[in-house]
Amino acid sequence: MSAPIRPLRRFALALTSLGCAGVLFHANVASALVTRGDDQARAGDPDAAIRSYARAVRLDARSAVAADRLAFALLMRRRPGDASLALSVAEGALRALPGEPALLADRAFAAERLGRWRSAERDFATAAIRARDPRYAHLAASMAARAGARARVRAHLHEALLLDARYAPARALLARLAR
Repeated sequence: MSAPIRPLRRFALALTSLGCAGVLFHANVASALVTRGDDQARAGDPDAAIRSYARAVRLDARSAVAADRLAFALLMRRRPGDASLALSVAEGALRALPGEPALLADRAFAAERLGRWRSAERDFATAAIRARDPRYAHLAASMAARAGARARVRAHLHEALLLDARYAPARALLARLAR
C-alpha cells in the first residue's frame, strides 16, 4: 500500500492542475463569459453585460469577439467616458489582432463619437477593404463629408460600389453629389 499524499503536496498538485486548466481552457471560459454578457444584454442589464465582456477580455486578450462586444456595449450605453473607454478597448485589441474589421469599426464609431472624423474615416475605410463590406465605405464617406472633404466622399462611395455594385446608398449619394 502506498503512503497517503501529504497536504502540502496535495495543495501543490491542485494548484498545478488549476494552472494547467487555466492555460488550456481560458479561451473557452472567455467565450462563456461573452455568452453570459449577451444574455445579460438581452435581459436589459447593460452594466452586467459590460462587466462580463470586460472579464472575457481580461481572460483572453486575443478574443476579437469579446473586445468587439465590450466596445460596442460601451458605445451603446452612452455614459460619459464610455466612448473613450471603447476607443481604448478597440485599440488594445487591435494591437493583438491588427486589421480585424469589427475592431476597426468599433474604433471608428468611438472616434466618431469623440468628434475625430478623419480617424473614424480611416478606420471605416480600412474595415471596408478588410471585410469587403460596402457599408463601412459608406460610413467612411459620411466621415469625410463631416470633415468637408468632397473628393474623399466620392472616393469612398466609389470604393463601396467596387465592393458591391448594387449598393443603393452609395449610388444615391453619388447621384446627389453629381447635382
